[in-house]
Amino acid sequence: MVFLGNPEYVCDLQPIDFATVARGFGVQSFTIDDPANCSEVLRAALAAPGPALVEAVVDQNEPPMPPKVTLKQAAHLAESLACGTPADGKIALTIASDTVRELV
Repeated sequence: MVFLGNPEYVCDLQPIDFATVARGFGVQSFTIDDPANCSEVLRAALAAPGPALVEAVVDQNEPPMPPKVTLKQAAHLAESLACGTPADGKIALTIASDTVRELV
């Protein structure tokens, strides 16, 4: 439990190693810790019998998307959203408003 404003109570969450947890349940699991190993790990996971879990280790300080999105990337995203996402209108509106804010 975390009590805000009191440094005596601190919640320090540690990253979860999902691959190890999955192995504990008998599931084939693989970890990608270097982007250069992506194809090798994915091939191994697809070749494994039964279900498999692939965990990708990422830098928590790295943004999940590039800081600037090109017009071409935005157009491709809009096309993808138009192909069937139930909340596509809200997602597209949010993206458009963020883009306009960046341009202004």
